[in-house]
Amino acid sequence: MSELQGVRSAPSRSSGGSPAAPGRAAILLSQITGDLERTPTGISDLDSVLGGGLVAGALILLGGEPGVGKSTLVLEVARAFKGKLLYYSGEESPRQIAIRARRLEITSSNLEVSQETDLTHICDEIRELKPALVVIDSIQTVQHAGQSPGSPTLLREAAFQLMETAKSLEIPIMVTGHITKDGAIAGPRLLEHMVDTVLLFESDRLKHFRILRAVKNRFGPVGEVALFEMREKGLHSVDGLALDRDERPAPGRVYATLQEGSRSICVEVQALVSRSYAGPPRRMADGLDNRRLILIGAVLEKFLRLRLSECDVFANLAGGLSSDDPGLDLGLCAAVLSSYNDRIVPGSFAFIGEVGLSGEVRTPAGMQSRIRSLVQMGFLTIVLPESAAKEIGKAEVLEKRVSLKPIQNIVELAALIPGEAA
Repeated sequence: MSELQGVRSAPSRSSGGSPAAPGRAAILLSQITGDLERTPTGISDLDSVLGGGLVAGALILLGGEPGVGKSTLVLEVARAFKGKLLYYSGEESPRQIAIRARRLEITSSNLEVSQETDLTHICDEIRELKPALVVIDSIQTVQHAGQSPGSPTLLREAAFQLMETAKSLEIPIMVTGHITKDGAIAGPRLLEHMVDTVLLFESDRLKHFRILRAVKNRFGPVGEVALFEMREKGLHSVDGLALDRDERPAPGRVYATLQEGSRSICVEVQALVSRSYAGPPRRMADGLDNRRLILIGAVLEKFLRLRLSECDVFANLAGGLSSDDPGLDLGLCAAVLSSYNDRIVPGSFAFIGEVGLSGEVRTPAGMQSRIRSLVQMGFLTIVLPESAAKEIGKAEVLEKRVSLKPIQNIVELAALIPGEAA
């Protein structure tokens, strides 16, 4: 009888009938003890994307296009991480890393840098040194048994051995990977299936911000994002975009929120409606879904009797971000209506809502987060779906003198916005 009840340790046989090497014993799930412990990276936004921090034995893949700042993010972790960090870089020499660290004013005494790229030596060193965190930058530079670095076979082998090392030593290992032209992580898809977490590091359209999002996470939710700004001294976490609400207001400028994971970001939606003099009317969106703009134009023309078929309509999401969040629909409608009528929407107004083909205004995801974000930004009037207004706890917003303006249909929008002549 085994000391651990529920463990199966029966002898196994090979296909030929001869005894095979003993395998790993199976354990009853109910008898596995221990809580999921997480180690903070020191960067709260990164911890949030990971689901609360680093999990012991986790293999994390950080993907991004060249130059987006993957190595800089690693150094930012080294700046804030409290434990010993072992950094393998096959793309930069230790001297180059030191020069960049000095430029970023990073003086961590817990960071050890190595240029080792041999997979066997890397795994042996990890077992010997037992750091709190290992970073390999990048997995495409790892070599093993004379195989070409970056080949699908080698990437699979590297991922498997690093996974075994991480699990056996309960040490989190983060590997970086390149993004191909079509936006996928370079290498076999098996690489993404094997790792525990896949993080994508992206830049916005204007290259001002960096967006870190989890697209796979065995130990937490997916869809969470962190927003960073690349500055001279490195990456800095930001809560949202700086809205120039104190500037002179103009027709076609309104404020709304987009939802990324559990985070709500206040944004400025811009629209320009002008008479079309040559050819068919154009619909062009920058940072917004162009198909959504066409749909919004059709809804406004049918239900508000706007003669948009004679006009060019241009829309823009200020700040360089891109989003196809349907919760921006109502803000886009207000911006188009404001520009068409040449009326200014007060800067204290904000809009939340998805617009359907029959003109109805629906509740998008994350209403509580969106309301909270707008309240913190100081908006005084929030236009939102009537169905959402009934569910929102009004006490919080009313205490801050915020007025909720619920509407059911897009027809109510024209009468609701007071506006001033430009």
